[in-house]
Amino acid sequence: MAVTPRAHLAKDGKTVTWSVRFRVGGRDSKETTKTFGTEEGARSFAGLLATLGPTRAVEILKKRTGAATKEGMPTVAQWCTRHIEKLTGVGGSTLATYRGHVRNDLGDLAPLPIDAVTSDDIADWVNAAAKEKVRGGKPISGKTIANRHSFLSGAFKRAVRAGLIASNPCEGTRLPRTEREPMVFLTHEEYLVFLGCFIPRWQPLVTTLFSTGIRWGEATALRVGDVDLDRKVLAVERAWKRDGTVGAPKSKKSRRTVALAPEVVDVLTPLVEDRPGHAYVFTNNAGEHVKHRTFSKEAWAPAVRLANGEPAQGKKGGRVAVRHDSTGAEIKPLKTALGKRPRIHDARHSNASWLLGAGVPINYVQAHLGHESITTTVDRYGHVMPAAQVAIRSAISGALAAAHPQIEA
Repeated sequence: MAVTPRAHLAKDGKTVTWSVRFRVGGRDSKETTKTFGTEEGARSFAGLLATLGPTRAVEILKKRTGAATKEGMPTVAQWCTRHIEKLTGVGGSTLATYRGHVRNDLGDLAPLPIDAVTSDDIADWVNAAAKEKVRGGKPISGKTIANRHSFLSGAFKRAVRAGLIASNPCEGTRLPRTEREPMVFLTHEEYLVFLGCFIPRWQPLVTTLFSTGIRWGEATALRVGDVDLDRKVLAVERAWKRDGTVGAPKSKKSRRTVALAPEVVDVLTPLVEDRPGHAYVFTNNAGEHVKHRTFSKEAWAPAVRLANGEPAQGKKGGRVAVRHDSTGAEIKPLKTALGKRPRIHDARHSNASWLLGAGVPINYVQAHLGHESITTTVDRYGHVMPAAQVAIRSAISGALAAAHPQIEA
């Protein structure tokens, strides 16, 4: 329904009003006129008519009070952009992600005035997102939808504080949950086998990932000055972001000091001794920081294939050079396959499982990994705590002991 506001000059020759004419019940219904004191207000209502239809447009208009504030109601896309501009303490990478949400993810919500959005609109938006597909035809993850919803909810909270809307339509939305990729844990023995599938150049980085549990972006942002060989610790002070910049770690508690085993100190010593403090600990052949995509394609993925008895070069991958160990011998596919295909982040998961398996208190593990909340640590790794499993077995056994002989096969 395309409606163009019309200007009207009052009898005093000075006052101008704007009217919008429309029909609620189709061509056979009687025309209705709404009059506005500003062109902006009239065009805003005309936009509601075109986007939502006359019935809902009139309902929304009735809820609006205060022409100076309400008639210039921004759309969801406009308000989200304004929300991003007013955010403080947010890194450039996060801001870029938010701007991407505005450009690509608002869908049918984008043109709606913010006071026109209902909880039903949010539900429709979430359901539409759940039907999206990513590369390979897989459905979009529940985490991605939750991230989008969280951003939008934050924008609407700001609108509530600004007095533009009475309540946040995002509140109470039930978000879809999708099956997460299972974590891959390597045992100590499996780690040693896997480490041998890397060329010597990359083994210190792989060792650091598994032995410290620090994130990829934190490990590759380490500078020589962050490593204290005497105290056997390293300081996590920065991390690489998605936009290619380096900044503060993921959260407040991600900035931490991580203990180093003596064996790791020995591995890192040649990389930090007699080097300037600002230099990156781990570098590529050009002396620059190691990039995730390159390392994954040229080092990690070939090692995973070798560990599983396959040629280093994948069927769809680019050319992978023959690999040699520290003695110059060719690194060949293992005769006994590892049977696991860890991702880079699984080095962090493996580290957590080693600590918990050794009986390290979970609050220590939380601090070691830099989790903001211990709930995150428990939710992710509680199932690999052997003491908890023993306690559960004992409790259930005690409950069943008396009844068990009476159970017939």
